[in-house]
Amino acid sequence: MVLIGKSVSQAGESTIYGSKATTHLIEVERVLKGDPGDGNLRISSMPPTCTVGETYPDGDPLDTAERVIIFATEHGAEWFTMTPAQGVMSFPQGSSLPFH
Repeated sequence: MVLIGKSVSQAGESTIYGSKATTHLIEVERVLKGDPGDGNLRISSMPPTCTVGETYPDGDPLDTAERVIIFATEHGAEWFTMTPAQGVMSFPQGSSLPFH
């Protein structure tokens, strides 16, 4: 799934590949690909699984009030960003989509 939106709050934690992931409530502005259903969506930030200690050593990419493009995949019944480094892209108001 690919969507434009922004995080409105943290919504708990999830686990993937044995690591904790922070879950965010995402206000969906526009779905570009996929069908997540209507309304706000819970998406967890995929954590880097090969780091020791801090869950997000470079910061949680969904822990921002900015408008972003989110690339997500469904694991079980939960949504996660595609990768720790490439699941979230800044997308300020007035920007053009970086792809067609």
